[in-house]
Amino acid sequence: MVRHPTMRASDVDREAAVTLLREHHLVGRLTLAEFNERMGAAIAAVTLGDLARLISDLPPPEHLEADVEVIRARMAYEEARTRAALARPSASGVEPATSVLPAMPLSPPLPPVPAEVRWSAAPVRRPGDGWATAARGLRAAWTVLNAVTALNVVIWLLVAVAGTGVVYFWPVWVYGPAAAVLGSIQMIMWRHGRAAP
Repeated sequence: MVRHPTMRASDVDREAAVTLLREHHLVGRLTLAEFNERMGAAIAAVTLGDLARLISDLPPPEHLEADVEVIRARMAYEEARTRAALARPSASGVEPATSVLPAMPLSPPLPPVPAEVRWSAAPVRRPGDGWATAARGLRAAWTVLNAVTALNVVIWLLVAVAGTGVVYFWPVWVYGPAAAVLGSIQMIMWRHGRAAP
């Protein structure tokens, strides 16, 4: 529950909401259309209450606060790096044009990031990642098999037209065994309730 629903939302709040919506889309709680609609609304949100309404029907993740801290730390790092780049003199010895402006006071240093937050910043392997990779690999294998078979059929046609007699349709031995293996893999994926390509 948001304590101050009328408080203005920051970029960090909006990015955290979009990240949360993306996670719920990846695990299947939101369809692609719902995710796109809510993501657009999150980017345009003005208050914390607007963001809270977008995620009110979704279970909150335990690591959301850690994600917000990681996003804040990343944005502060990018801001400090940009300021340092603007303050650095160029290699030619000529001061950059921005150096004539008064130096902006840097924000106080950030406290050290707790270990649990650092660990949560590491990429997380989601349960569906392996299946998505397998589906892409299977789709690529079908594409290669169809291309090789088409090439063999063209060669067979050229031999059949140039030859004097009936030519045995040997491309079936190129396509058949490989298609049986790929079809079996595809059936296994369907059996386990995963979308096959």
